[in-house]
Amino acid sequence: MPTENDCDVLIVGAGPTGLASACELLRRGVRVRLVDAAAGPSTHSKAMLVWPRTLDILQDLGLDRPVGDIAVKLRQMTYYSEGRTVTRMRMADELAPYCLPQRHTEEILYDGLKGLGGGIERGVRLLGLHNLDFSGAITPGHRVTAVLEHRDGSVERFQVPWVIGADGAGSVVRNQLGIAYEGATYENRFLITDARIADNPLDPDEVHYYQSRNGVLAVVPQPDGLYRFFTNAPAGLDDGTLADMQRLVDQRGPGGLRLIEPDWVTTFRVHRRRAATFQLGPVFIAGDAAHAHSPMGGQGLNTGIQDAQNLAWKLASVVRGESRPELLASYTPERAAVADAVVRDTDLQTRAAMWTGTSQVAVRDTVMRLLDRTRTLDRFYAPVAAGRRWVYAPSSATAARRGPALADWCDVRSVLRRQAKQGAALPRPMAISLGLAGPGADPVRYSVLVTPDAGGDDGGFAEAVRNLVRPWSRQTRVVDVGGRRVGTGGGSALVREVHRQLRCRRAGFHLIRPDGHIVLHGHRSELDALHGELRRILIDPPTTAHDSLNPGEQTPGTLTSATEEIMSDTSRFIPPHQIVGEGPHKVIVLHSLFAGKSSFGAWAPYLDGKNFTYAFPDARGFGDARDVAGTYSTDEIASDTLALADSLGWDEFSLIGHSLGGQPIQQVYLKSPERVRKLIGLSPVPASGMPIPDEDFPLFADAAHEMGNRRIIIDLTTGNQLSPAWVDKWAEQSMREVGAVAFRGYLDSFRTTDFAARVQGATVPALVLVGENDPAVTADAMNETWMKHYPGSELIVLGNSGHYPMVETPIALATALERFLSA
Repeated sequence: MPTENDCDVLIVGAGPTGLASACELLRRGVRVRLVDAAAGPSTHSKAMLVWPRTLDILQDLGLDRPVGDIAVKLRQMTYYSEGRTVTRMRMADELAPYCLPQRHTEEILYDGLKGLGGGIERGVRLLGLHNLDFSGAITPGHRVTAVLEHRDGSVERFQVPWVIGADGAGSVVRNQLGIAYEGATYENRFLITDARIADNPLDPDEVHYYQSRNGVLAVVPQPDGLYRFFTNAPAGLDDGTLADMQRLVDQRGPGGLRLIEPDWVTTFRVHRRRAATFQLGPVFIAGDAAHAHSPMGGQGLNTGIQDAQNLAWKLASVVRGESRPELLASYTPERAAVADAVVRDTDLQTRAAMWTGTSQVAVRDTVMRLLDRTRTLDRFYAPVAAGRRWVYAPSSATAARRGPALADWCDVRSVLRRQAKQGAALPRPMAISLGLAGPGADPVRYSVLVTPDAGGDDGGFAEAVRNLVRPWSRQTRVVDVGGRRVGTGGGSALVREVHRQLRCRRAGFHLIRPDGHIVLHGHRSELDALHGELRRILIDPPTTAHDSLNPGEQTPGTLTSATEEIMSDTSRFIPPHQIVGEGPHKVIVLHSLFAGKSSFGAWAPYLDGKNFTYAFPDARGFGDARDVAGTYSTDEIASDTLALADSLGWDEFSLIGHSLGGQPIQQVYLKSPERVRKLIGLSPVPASGMPIPDEDFPLFADAAHEMGNRRIIIDLTTGNQLSPAWVDKWAEQSMREVGAVAFRGYLDSFRTTDFAARVQGATVPALVLVGENDPAVTADAMNETWMKHYPGSELIVLGNSGHYPMVETPIALATALERFLSA
């Protein structure tokens, strides 16, 4: 029988990401169980750089002092081309990274874990996860079953409400969820050596990057007199030695460096990959399990620890019954955007460093010299690398709530430096001085920072804010800058400094998340927006004796009745939708991968609203549901479609599915065949899926992020027959309608899903339509799939149309469809 114990979250993997996740959850009162398959911690240096944003997280955990005691602070990075200096990046003290080998980072985090009452179960391997809900729902009372193998060979079946997979690039958790981990592997192998330098001539706080036609070489000082040497390995070098590295250093470095006393020598391949999503219901992935990239720039460990912080405070808030489960939906889009930027930037750095062509080298060197003369790296790149410029995009609900009134001079002033913008982190020195950050700060509650105007008068604004947030006093606190008096004139100096850093001199508020990021900024006229945002994020207090509990007194893992009600609501998602017509024959129309329900706007005026009622929903990740989390699978669309039909009171209906929508209409039929009157596939993905050839897959995969790729595909699938202006407009609309994470999720779903055997021979009346100019979904392809799956079905080829007949030939399409529906 599966066992249960006093645990809210199972964390798989005790590397830096798993350790940070455990520490962040434990300090917020959430019970964790941390398991790792390895018998002990790694003894190698592995990842080395700790950037300031990560140091902030360690400081909040009270673990920053050991970093300063052990690590080497790196104050300059110098780049060379063919032995000549081309640029230097000088690191300001507050932006400089520390070189701290991963084994030391893990030791520091482990000490913090023990101090919080936690530990690691070593030699425990995850064999599988059972009882997963692949709809992505978060259901109250639901538990995932983890099958764990212990070092003595015994197998334990363990039930837990939440799971975090921090188990590396080969993540068992990610594989159990079936989440795609797409990307590429660099052709070159890379060689790493940690060693000392005899009669060392190098400065102990400077990183050296040597670029030449022979290859790239990085030399990074470490604690205890060691240096990291990193280079691309020559072809055929699979297992490098110290002698191999010495030879490459002589060829590519400054000359005169003799390596001695090696601590670690290894060769490896570098990947650039990202998971399609970082969450499936109550199961999450983080760190290398979610993304992998080149070590150039030293961002890997940092990105993982920052994943851990982002996820942990949100999960803790939900587990404690203080926030709505929808809060967790922001984890993937926020951290995936960071991962995408890191993968992109490190890929660019890696490729540029290994350029060998004469023109390539000339371009690279010219650019690097220009960056040096303008101090661009110092002023712009260094803050990004340090983690001071990450800005999380607001949810669509928050953006809508801001409205044009909030998009005022405050936003204009914050644009250039990206500080104080909504989504950015509060400037760290100010956060420390106000008690909003640091080991003594409250790690659980939101903060509403209230500032007076430049004259020091708020006209009762702070009291108005206190009254507004009072219903959520358990989850929020008000920090009144104007009410703080620190000695004679101290309060005024504080107000001036806060105004300067926040770039706003009017009486106003900033809603700050527990991780220090700004959710919302406004003034007196926007208090309604603040109230709406708090209601969106936080659970309204219950009207029971439980109200009197302090945050620390609530039993971790116990859901309040309010939480259970919210979770029940979200477990059955009703897609946002538009209704056209009021006739007796009900029809649900599902959209394609490249646009939501708005793609049918040009077609709707030609539909018969007297005899038919059409419902046009947005799938999760599209249009009005763009910020709704999910598995982003065709089966999930089918389940949500049935939920929509139930909410509309439609016991019987017909289904139309365009392109991507072709699969879920068939899955709805499989789930509830008695409710489906007729099926219509419009250039549909068949039940057997639509595999994409390997040579074409990069075009489609990168279309998740690149509008140019979407434009190429749209132009191709309409037979190159439509005007460039229309193609551009459709591609732009597509980028607005569906984000990268959802796009990749659905792409992976329809190209790998095959349920043809289950629909073979179905007797439901069915019609399939294709455009004569569509090279992707052709009549021949439908004859081999759809027509065999539904033997009695009808095939229509629409003339003068490609993949989008609803806009190319809307009248002909409406006529053909309604003739079939009326028969």
